[in-house]
Amino acid sequence: MSTMSQQLFAVFDIGTTGTRSVLMDEKGREVSKAYEEYPSPPREVGVHEQLADAYWRASCNTMQRALSEVDRSAEAIVAVIATTTRDCITLVDKKGKPLAPTVTWVDFRSTDRANEMSDEIGPRGSVKKIMWFAENKPSLFKKTHKILPLDALINYRLCGEMSTDPANARFGPIDHETLTWSEELCEKTGIPLDMLAEIVDPAKVIGDVSSEASKATGLRKGLPVIMGSGDQQCSALGTGTVKTGVVKATTGTGTFVITHTDDFIDEAFVMFCNPAAIPGKWILEGVVPGTGMAYKWFRDQYCEPETILAARTDRDVWEVIESSSASVPAGSDGLVFFPWMAYDKGIFYNLSFRHTKAHIARAIMEANGYAIQFYVQMMEGLLDLEFDEIQIDGGGSNSPLWRQIIADCSNKPVLLPRCRDSTVVGAAILGTIGSGIYDSFEEAIDNMFHVEERRQPIPENVPVYEQQYGIYNKLLIAEMGELMARSSYK
Repeated sequence: MSTMSQQLFAVFDIGTTGTRSVLMDEKGREVSKAYEEYPSPPREVGVHEQLADAYWRASCNTMQRALSEVDRSAEAIVAVIATTTRDCITLVDKKGKPLAPTVTWVDFRSTDRANEMSDEIGPRGSVKKIMWFAENKPSLFKKTHKILPLDALINYRLCGEMSTDPANARFGPIDHETLTWSEELCEKTGIPLDMLAEIVDPAKVIGDVSSEASKATGLRKGLPVIMGSGDQQCSALGTGTVKTGVVKATTGTGTFVITHTDDFIDEAFVMFCNPAAIPGKWILEGVVPGTGMAYKWFRDQYCEPETILAARTDRDVWEVIESSSASVPAGSDGLVFFPWMAYDKGIFYNLSFRHTKAHIARAIMEANGYAIQFYVQMMEGLLDLEFDEIQIDGGGSNSPLWRQIIADCSNKPVLLPRCRDSTVVGAAILGTIGSGIYDSFEEAIDNMFHVEERRQPIPENVPVYEQQYGIYNKLLIAEMGELMARSSYK
């Protein structure tokens, strides 16, 4: 490792609902950060679309704020890395100008032809989105120069390179064996191969910060831009989920449960096997889209009094909501929330007149615990092992109540990292490898991943959640066929 006292990495963490810019040092410490939620898109923009420029504006605004908090930070920055939410596409012209809003990962648009090809397309969700544009917006499609995953869109604005990594490319017409674009699949789906971004392995230098990007972000011109990876790939790397027997659960916009695997698993049932942030490795991933979004929906639609109280008392609104939820018994007095609202399948089951708003809030939080338990059990069965503990991260991990619910639902200890933004840690790790500060991923993880809290299950809560999980599972079995039909599992 280099002997320089403190070397900083500028990380753009581009999420579904907002962007976070972070300056992190080589020890995994957040030196400064700033967050900005995207504004609501205009009415004509679809529910699961976002104006493409919103991502770059938020990136510029937050990086400028993060830089302003630290004296001489610009001189200490070694490299720039972007990590993004995946399965998002933007059609751009030759100048990189967006031709349409970005279609996000929560959007499951498709065509009859794409549905007929489900077995061949498999879990490549962006392929169906691209086929939708070709069929429904033919004139716009003809004007398209490139179809960019979100990381390629940001990388282009930073350094002029329309480059993506295998984790993001995996949702397009990729060959899972070679991790290159599949000419055969492109031909069958009608997707022009030359419209696709260049695929580059994580931790590789792809260019330098341009003059224009420097002015917009405050970053020093000429800084190396290092290829990042998908948000969950970086999260896995940032929690040390890089060897067999380790599992991590993210509570954010959605619920993501991930474990490491050395080889690609073709038959993963209701899970995905995706390229890892470490080139040549894979992650097994279970997803419930929209669990965190459901909690945000609840806040926005039903918690105006709590929002006003939080503003008056200078408290976080989530803290106000959860102070009431904490008074509700484990299991929410029988209420079970089925959180598949992204598929129009949200259900409050066993709802009765005795249930209050606090019950509903807690039931939404508990649904995340049931989702994690489902995928943990699936992974243990598929891989023939048992996890001793669960690494947790994401915005939800900031909540002590949510951490306890996860421990109780899974009946396993949960480990909370010192830095909750594990995605940022993982992206910074890629920066340290790409810039030569650490010689191996193992060395980087040893220096940058640190556990802050180990939380045990509460014994009397475990049987309560076992019973509630059984109800959740019955709902899942009843709806599984339609959920699979609306998703990209097939």
